[in-house]
Amino acid sequence: MIAGFTKNKRFTKEYLFLNQIRNMKKPIQLHETQKFAIAIPVLFVLSCATKHWVERFRFSDEFRWIYEYVGVGALLLSFFLVVFSFTNSVLILRDLKIKGFQKALWFLLSSSIFLLFAGLIIAMAFNVA
Repeated sequence: MIAGFTKNKRFTKEYLFLNQIRNMKKPIQLHETQKFAIAIPVLFVLSCATKHWVERFRFSDEFRWIYEYVGVGALLLSFFLVVFSFTNSVLILRDLKIKGFQKALWFLLSSSIFLLFAGLIIAMAFNVA
């Protein structure tokens, strides 16, 4: 029974549906640096997967060019993403206006590729790996 409209069931259903739509939360608006923080690890994983997938063309006479060009492209993309990860992390710390804990999580997500690369370089320097 909604405000005396019990006779018309269709109106009641439409009213409830429209009321649910009005009460829905608006979608979250992400800052550009947050969008890049999501895109950087995804692109890095895709470039690594592509590099791994292209290895099967290494010993093929006909398709060796795929291995050469795509392999170099994936490697360049990976190095670009390491630099871009560091740059985006600095921008998150500087420009993002959100609470400290959330900012730290976005910073860790964005800098994950840079931290991975730095950890690998340090491991190679100390002959850990």
